[in-house]
Parts: sequence; C-alpha cells; structure tokens
Amino acid sequence: MEQTSPPPSKVILVAVGLTALLTLFVIASWRSAAKRTGTVILPGGITYLGPATPSPGSATPALVNGKIPVSSDTKWALHEGKLFPFSFSYPASLSLGVFPDDPFDSVTIFYPGTDSQTNLFFRVENLSSQANQKYLGNVSEFVRNWWRSYTLWKGVEAVTQFTNAHGLTGYRTRYLDSENKVPFEHVFFEVPNRPDLLIWISGARFPQSVFDKLVDSVDWKL
Repeated sequence: MEQTSPPPSKVILVAVGLTALLTLFVIASWRSAAKRTGTVILPGGITYLGPATPSPGSATPALVNGKIPVSSDTKWALHEGKLFPFSFSYPASLSLGVFPDDPFDSVTIFYPGTDSQTNLFFRVENLSSQANQKYLGNVSEFVRNWWRSYTLWKGVEAVTQFTNAHGLTGYRTRYLDSENKVPFEHVFFEVPNRPDLLIWISGARFPQSVFDKLVDSVDWKL
C-alpha cells in the first residue's frame, strides 16, 4: 500500500512548535547560567572556588608596582590549611583562591586584571619527592637552589635566617631575575617535626609591610 506524506501545513506546524520549544530551552539555560557564580580554571584542571567578577559598582584599585593595594585600615582574616595544619592572617579585602584536592595545599589571590595562576603565593613543598630528597635535613641548601627550577630566576643574592612570631624558623630569600634585579622576596619556613615539608611564600603581589605581617602570622599546629 502506498504511504501518503503529511500535508505541508502540518509539517510547518510541527517545525514551528519545535523551534519555539528550542527557543524556550535556550532562554531558560541562559537565565540559569546568569545566576551562577563564575569560576576561573587553574593548572591541572583545578577550579578556583571564588568570585570571578567584582561586585557591581565596586571600584578596583590599580596595581602599584605590581602589588595589590591594601588600605591601612583593612581588617585581617585568618586562613587555615585544608590538608595541612597551617594558618596565616591576610587582608580581608583580598579574595583567596584554593585548589581542591591539591597535595600542596596551595593558595592564590583572585584580583581583577591579574592572572590567578601567577598570583599563587603559598604552598607546602615536599622534600621527600624524588627531585628534592637530596635536600632532606638541609633546608638552607634547598632554599639556595630553589630558583634553578624556574626560568624566571638566574641566581640568589641573599638568604637570611629568622624566627617569626610563632617560633617558626624561616629563610628570607632574594632571587635575581634576568635583569639581575630582586623584584620581591620569597620566604621559606621549616615545618616543626616534619623535616620532609617546607612552606613557601611569595611576596610578588604584596606591599612589603603587608607581606611582613603575613609572614609573621604564619603558624603550624603541632
């Protein structure tokens, strides 16, 4: 038996109906996405959990010599490690980014106009890894050679040992860049009773007074 095709009017009606449904679906998806908080993708597919855009109407101060400006009357907050029992104070005006399931318990700063990948400023180094085993029990040697793993640095100018307010032994380090300059300080802390671990902190995004206060606040719960 010969089959008959549906009338053109019915085909047009079905097509119009499908188009309308698709349009409604797109609009609903767009409205749903607009309500979500944005995210920033970090190395290794890890997602930074935090605000992707500044609050409406808020002004974003420009960087000063690469540093994020912090008002002198800014309140300070406490950040605690997720994997390791460290803590430190930081200006509450800054948005910190964490790396879920990161074995280094790394912390970064999210600031409009900057790259959150290069804003990484805190992590726990593992000296028991194959690359660092030779430095176990010799933290100062590790600090003096840390720069060799990064193309940004060409040498070390000085390493100064000190003790912070919580009794942690630290090393203020000044690495030389390709122009033979020291753009900012790095600080390393020994971890009490854990010779296989070492805390690294970068002063790249902090005014010196802010960085000093942060460094002095670092603590490790025994």
